[in-house]
Amino acid sequence: MFDNRELLDLFSNVLKKMKKEWTKQLEHGLNPSQYFMLKALNHSGPRKATELAELLQMTPGAITGVSDKLVSEGYAERKGAKGDRRVVYLEITDKGKSYVESMTEKQKLVTSKFFEGLSEEEINHLIRIYQKIARNLDEQAR
Repeated sequence: MFDNRELLDLFSNVLKKMKKEWTKQLEHGLNPSQYFMLKALNHSGPRKATELAELLQMTPGAITGVSDKLVSEGYAERKGAKGDRRVVYLEITDKGKSYVESMTEKQKLVTSKFFEGLSEEEINHLIRIYQKIARNLDEQAR
């Protein structure tokens, strides 16, 4: 096995810098957890808190705190299920959809700057590497 300390240090450093740049783009006082929840709701539609917790790998308590902020700011709303009013779904609002669209565009611009100077071949090679890493992680999760 090779000494992967340098690789891990570099990978960690790059991830921290990317996260910092993406977080700088967030507007209106929303944090990354709130943005990711909005993004999930925008992509998958209304969800119960338990579904969001599993999807976002957060605790139910954290989901409640994040949802409360999104609801109070008008980015999402709670709706009871038609057949069972005890079941509550969180649903993105038009304001939330607009926010996600705006942030997605900003993230695309920021992300493109991360990879400036890399050739198409280098980008494709990087994609293949990340696909392999993702498969390795999926296999370990089984």
